[in-house]
Amino acid sequence: MATSKAVGPVRLTDEVSIGLLATVFPDERVLAAIEEAGVKEQRNRALPARLMVYFALALWLDFGKGYVRVLTGLLSGLRWARGGWGGYTVPTDGAISLARGRLGDKPLKSLFDHTARPVGTPAMDGVFWRHRRLVAVDGTVFDLPRGKKNEAEYAIPSGGKLPQARVVALAECGTLALIGAELDSITVGERALFERLLPRIGPDTLLMADRGFPSYDLYMKTLTTGADVLWRVSASFALPVIGRVTDGTYLSELRGTRKEQRVTVRVIEYSILDDEGTSEVFALITNLLDPDEAPALELARNYSQRWHIELLFRLVKVDLRTPGGILRSRSPQGARQELWALLCLYQALRTLITRAALITGCDATRISFPPALDAVIDSVGRAFSPS
Repeated sequence: MATSKAVGPVRLTDEVSIGLLATVFPDERVLAAIEEAGVKEQRNRALPARLMVYFALALWLDFGKGYVRVLTGLLSGLRWARGGWGGYTVPTDGAISLARGRLGDKPLKSLFDHTARPVGTPAMDGVFWRHRRLVAVDGTVFDLPRGKKNEAEYAIPSGGKLPQARVVALAECGTLALIGAELDSITVGERALFERLLPRIGPDTLLMADRGFPSYDLYMKTLTTGADVLWRVSASFALPVIGRVTDGTYLSELRGTRKEQRVTVRVIEYSILDDEGTSEVFALITNLLDPDEAPALELARNYSQRWHIELLFRLVKVDLRTPGGILRSRSPQGARQELWALLCLYQALRTLITRAALITGCDATRISFPPALDAVIDSVGRAFSPS
């Protein structure tokens, strides 16, 4: 494997920058994530762990390109600044693949966990409602390459052709920033992954969820976080009327498997006409029982904000990668590394967009995502170049 030669007091790879992303992932945070994961190298390498964290992020900026090409692009600005490679030889695809394996997925997960947090302020539209932060939960799936290792850990769904990983995320509705995420095989349901995210939720939150999430157990566990809930329920939910509320909503009971497992909920029912004149009926349940504290019309309007998380997944799966593409890695660890790197990159972009929104006074969800992505890509490639 190729080795790196020192140029001056530091190695070339020690000076690699990731442009605008460095404002969200400063060097000390990246090094701390490497230390936490226990993958700090014991000797100088051509591909040190710090460089490989940046490389994992850069793979999503150059989706579909080979390892050598991505690494060369990452180092190209330094090459210009130094007047050449300074004795450094770009390693082969095989060597880079081995370095990705040494890095593993834990540093990227650590980096994401430290970055995933609300970024909106009370001054921003759609971030708060009556002193509660508007948050949504939802899930999506990613296709992985076939192979014995991936298929042993990530199942192929019925009728599918590829193993899949499921991701469930919490997002701040007013900014689309991620608050947390969990991933696992497609065999692990959305409710189970959401339960792992409960520690990321706190008081003064209105948590919204679609029809796949409500259950008595999960509802009660969510309330223990101090958050309020606004969840859509499917037609299969039995919600008997036990009391009428003055604003046209009604009180009912959400029931568990045991007779004593009952909790009072308020039900808000309404319909929405689509562009073709078709009516869709919505039934929402909430723990906010007082119509003066939580008017039904305001709750219905809040629930419309939940759709922002579906926009988030579109941005992640389309704007940040080739539509319909699958991940690169044929190992479960490599797939997790890719997914955590993708979520890190998304969160960094969303943080930068929110900062721009605060400066300009714009709605953060209306600032176009592709130009922000282009600016980040440009800043990485030109970090040290004359242009």
